[in-house]
Amino acid sequence: MAHIIIQHRVADFDTWRPVYEADQPGRKEAGVTDIAILRDADDPNSVWIVHDGDPALVGPMMSDPERAAKMQEAGVTS
Repeated sequence: MAHIIIQHRVADFDTWRPVYEADQPGRKEAGVTDIAILRDADDPNSVWIVHDGDPALVGPMMSDPERAAKMQEAGVTS
């Protein structure tokens, strides 16, 4: 198990957060455990997500076309 840190810029945190939360079953299925969601103090739409999981499983999870569509729906811009 390793800490996995992902940084995203989102168009609007309040739009992004519910979409992220709704995907919790998908993260659990991939063996990813949520630890923390952090926001940059100077830019509240810069989000840092900390998970525990197997880095080898995160790549395939993140490259899933359905996940990419959900991220776009949520307003992830980077």
